[in-house]
Amino acid sequence: MSKFTLGIEEEFQILDSEAYTLRSHMSKILEGGKVFLKERIKEEMHQAVIEMGTNICENINQARDEVSYLRQQVIELAAKEGLKVGAAGTHPFSNWSD
Repeated sequence: MSKFTLGIEEEFQILDSEAYTLRSHMSKILEGGKVFLKERIKEEMHQAVIEMGTNICENINQARDEVSYLRQQVIELAAKEGLKVGAAGTHPFSNWSD
């Protein structure tokens, strides 16, 4: 019988820490994260979005732990640059092309 595994990817919008508008600073977060997150942090097509992905997980508990860890890391990486992150399908008031 085959053993099933799972992985989770999340995309985070990079936001100005005061106005909460989109900020095109993906490279700043990516540079800091690549050192210790390796392939779990990835660039996205839009400069105002960063992607995080878990390692291959054996069960949902391991996946939950990985997601919690990655969320905390992306929050801390953004904070070091004076930014925030948010998870939403579409930003409520920023235009992605700005």
